[in-house]
Amino acid sequence: MSEMHEAPPKKKLTWLWILLGVFAFFVIAGIGMVLFTAYYVGSHVEVVETPPADAVKTFEEARAKFPGQRPLLEIVDGKPQELAAVTTNSSVRLTTLHIIAFDDDENQMVRVDVPFWLLRLKSGPISFNSYASGLDDRKVKLSVDDIERRGPGIVVDFSERNEGRVLIWAE
Repeated sequence: MSEMHEAPPKKKLTWLWILLGVFAFFVIAGIGMVLFTAYYVGSHVEVVETPPADAVKTFEEARAKFPGQRPLLEIVDGKPQELAAVTTNSSVRLTTLHIIAFDDDENQMVRVDVPFWLLRLKSGPISFNSYASGLDDRKVKLSVDDIERRGPGIVVDFSERNEGRVLIWAE
């Protein structure tokens, strides 16, 4: 009788397929994340050309939701002031941070709605960059917790002559 030798299984080929499968998964997941981000930003950011009179009306309508309320962060003469004192712990669960900005030069209104679940992922204070007129220089510490403790209301209302206006509020 002749002995038949079975060839040992090719383990290297099995590992190659596993590695290729994992790589393909991450490539597909990455493409999915890019597409989701593009869709999400596209559906939550709106840029429209707006006459100045209409922009003023839009800001007034947003402010009218919170009559007499001071912004959480006040900016006077382009300089941030201390945060307004938060004397209550709001029981209202915030869902959205709304941002509207108007550029006087371009006559463009930008609207952005940021869901609070996304903001809650951020720990620590919200950092401002160099575009924010020295807010970091003054060591202004505004956190998502500050906004939530205050509850619904105006977070920032800022205007600069010949530049534009920004209004941020939480609901």
